[in-house]
Amino acid sequence: MAEKPGSSAWAMVFVIAMFLQVVFAFADGVETPTRAAVEFSKAYYRLDPAMANRLCEDLRSDEEIDLVEQLIHRNTEEARKRGFQMSWMKRKLYHIETTTISRDENMATIHLTGVVRMEINPVFAWVASIFSLGDTHDVDHVLELVNENGRWKVCGSVGRLTSI
Repeated sequence: MAEKPGSSAWAMVFVIAMFLQVVFAFADGVETPTRAAVEFSKAYYRLDPAMANRLCEDLRSDEEIDLVEQLIHRNTEEARKRGFQMSWMKRKLYHIETTTISRDENMATIHLTGVVRMEINPVFAWVASIFSLGDTHDVDHVLELVNENGRWKVCGSVGRLTSI
């Protein structure tokens, strides 16, 4: 049976597209200080306990004080005093921009800017962003990161987290 004209070209395009998908998937998984700063910042504003995974050993090593637990507890108490549930204290970070101020093998300094908005409900956040509803607050942080065992972790001063 005769092959249709151009069918081998489409097959080649498909193979190249699949190859590029694999390459991009691996490239997306590369550990960088910028990625660590963004992941930490998103978890910080969401009050997600997973932010502890991006904290350096120096900030997590104090056995008497769990900084992440205290931050979550403080926000829970503030919400309770206002008559809200804890979920009303969560915020979502939007329009994130990062700049690498300095970087070497073991240390990096990242400047992160963005906007945070209350994240009561994902639908509310979506509607609020479309119609510019709700208060937004600008975020402007300089995060210091260290490379611990091949993973970049936030160290140093981390806003309200380390101002206990």
